[in-house]
Amino acid sequence: MSADKQSDEQYHEQTCMLWMDHRAEVEAEEINACSSPVLQYVGGGFSPEQQPPKLLWIKRHLPDTWARAAHLFDLPDWLTYKASGSTVRSLCSATCKWGYVLERGGWDTQFLGSVGLEELVDLEMLGRTVMSPGESIPGGVSDSAAEELGLKPGISVAVSMIDAHAGTLGLLQHVPRTPSRTLSIISGTSTCIMGLSARRTFVPGVWGPYQGAVLPGMWLYEGGQTAAGSALDHIVHNHPAYTSQITYTQLNTDLGNLTNPETLTRTRDLHVLPDLHGNRSPLALPWFRGVISGLDLDSSYASLLNMYLATVQGLALGVRLVMDKLREHGLEYTDIAVCGGLAKNPLYLHVLANVTMTRVAVPRAENMMCAGSALLAQCAHQGHVLHDILDAGQAEMDVYKPGEEFSQFYEKKYKVYCNMVTEQLRYREIMHSE
Repeated sequence: MSADKQSDEQYHEQTCMLWMDHRAEVEAEEINACSSPVLQYVGGGFSPEQQPPKLLWIKRHLPDTWARAAHLFDLPDWLTYKASGSTVRSLCSATCKWGYVLERGGWDTQFLGSVGLEELVDLEMLGRTVMSPGESIPGGVSDSAAEELGLKPGISVAVSMIDAHAGTLGLLQHVPRTPSRTLSIISGTSTCIMGLSARRTFVPGVWGPYQGAVLPGMWLYEGGQTAAGSALDHIVHNHPAYTSQITYTQLNTDLGNLTNPETLTRTRDLHVLPDLHGNRSPLALPWFRGVISGLDLDSSYASLLNMYLATVQGLALGVRLVMDKLREHGLEYTDIAVCGGLAKNPLYLHVLANVTMTRVAVPRAENMMCAGSALLAQCAHQGHVLHDILDAGQAEMDVYKPGEEFSQFYEKKYKVYCNMVTEQLRYREIMHSE
């Protein structure tokens, strides 16, 4: 998001780009061709979903917007800016989306200049002050924001977090497991697959390592699926048997007993690679696309059930692919915690547990993103560090345990899934060769 130099407000031109906007694929490729060490800290290269490629795209394609911009914000920082008037940036946003590397001193102006973003080198537009999530922004709520919102001026404003990262914090508060052993999945349109560790390592294709982005002293490794809930909706809604009256609850009911092997193995000859909007990790290929193997002429409701189940299985197999990549680099997670839209779908949770052979926990409390944000506000108001108030173990949760009776079936499905990935890459090579 950008703010105008004259009015400090948004103006009539485009001032926002959605994270899911992939128009900056060319710019991402150009930036990733440089040799900057900054690239190491984003899994080896920037995604068009991150900000340097988007900024370069704006500079090239919206020159008037670029010329008029006084500040460039991630949405969480825009919200604290509107609440406080402060241009302080969050370590979470700056690190995970903008290329800020705390271990290397913060902003790398040489990198910015080398990729065509020389206007940002003085850091005025990016933010010269970066603070940790949960710290209190000096001054608190501004007079103008207090009047607009009906609050008292000076109320504490916490340094923000990206929504998925706040969800990770909320999950860690509600699931009584060691943070460094729990893989958090924040699900919705996409999935963010968040792992924490006390040690730094570099995992190609997995965003990070991000220092202090969620918890002080911990490194974040962020995998993900660009299309998850959106991919499921797209495939289900475009099946000939789908009508607007059909719900996922109905589909789950009509599939039958979700713990019965006969229910979940009906897709033996139907396989879905659901990367409909690129592969965020571990391939880090925005051009990657989905595949369905096993299509036939059946347009019945039974066919819809099978396609729905195969797509859910494909999403879970994608999580396993990320977990295997993390495991290759010494990052082992014994538990999975899930929140967001897919956390309300018992089929997904059963399949995820069995595909990954990992215990899956879902807090019964609503909205982990709000829970994590509340922890940040508490820190800012009381002057605590996040570790001091992260007291898990009191919340009720539902637990899904893997069953050995599914292991052989899903080992086979995983082999097929990996073969589909390999074949997709081979097809690309064939069609784009000279």
